[in-house]
Amino acid sequence: MAAAPDAIRGVHNVSLTVSDIDDTLTFYSAAVPYELVDRKRLPASAIPAGILSKREGEIEIALVRTATIFLRLIDIDPEVKEAPNLRPATGPGYTHICFQSPADAPKYDRFKEVGLDILSRGNGPVDLGGYGVTYAYGFDPDGVMIEMEQVDRPLIEAAGYMGQQRLMHEAWITHVANVTAEKAEMVEFYRTILGYGPKREIPPTRRKTFDDIVNIDDIEISASWFDIGNIQLELWHYSEPSTALNRQPRMIDDIGYNSFTFEVRDLAGTITRLENEGITFATEPFDLGGWQIAFARDPEGNLLAFQKIKREFSIEEMRWFALTRSPEA
Repeated sequence: MAAAPDAIRGVHNVSLTVSDIDDTLTFYSAAVPYELVDRKRLPASAIPAGILSKREGEIEIALVRTATIFLRLIDIDPEVKEAPNLRPATGPGYTHICFQSPADAPKYDRFKEVGLDILSRGNGPVDLGGYGVTYAYGFDPDGVMIEMEQVDRPLIEAAGYMGQQRLMHEAWITHVANVTAEKAEMVEFYRTILGYGPKREIPPTRRKTFDDIVNIDDIEISASWFDIGNIQLELWHYSEPSTALNRQPRMIDDIGYNSFTFEVRDLAGTITRLENEGITFATEPFDLGGWQIAFARDPEGNLLAFQKIKREFSIEEMRWFALTRSPEA
């Protein structure tokens, strides 16, 4: 039986392929709250061939808790440190996640202190439009991009329940960005998944401060934002320089963001509903760390996943869910 879209509870995790889990944990935990909750090695063959090319030896996976979502760190070859992989801000694909912090306790400064390679121009975050938010991009030691947003406290408080919960923390992940060549098609894809449309959109726009953030002259961008309860999904399109179209199926092998995962109440029903809507799944459901999970692909080949826990929630988990989900989620 097909499940309704409200079977989706929120985003459980963003998945990130790294060159060395210890190095990633050391780097990020020096800047933001970053709690390791699970770590294990498993045979590469335990991950379906539809999403992982490697079939021999082991991989290592760690689950890290942040204030709003988990990060799933994957090291495809634990015995070898891979070279950095810098993906352009113009995409295509998942380009960054965003760490947000209060403007009076900015994490931009701390990330810079611990060695983040700042991409944005100038000696501080960019004030995009004078409305109480500043922005900057930078690369971690693996070449993985993050965005840092510093937000005036009244703006955070105005977010109501979620704002109050976030101000209990030093910093929180607020969105994951997917840069797409065909944004209208991608918007309809996520409208199908979520059962509702974007919360906000901007038409193709030019602004000098956009250039300063991504360190590219004369860019033109459009964007759509989906609110998924605990975080947002940003869909960006660069019309100048144009985001390249790539419909090749992506895998989780390469360094960088490889997928993000919706948490659902009914996995089988969600799969049935989405397959009936024409969405293609890259894997059958399989077990991973106490969850049953299935991966799909968006219209441009990017991986996304849906998962359901296979056991009862612990008291600690339920407390964490209460902090990261709005009352309606």
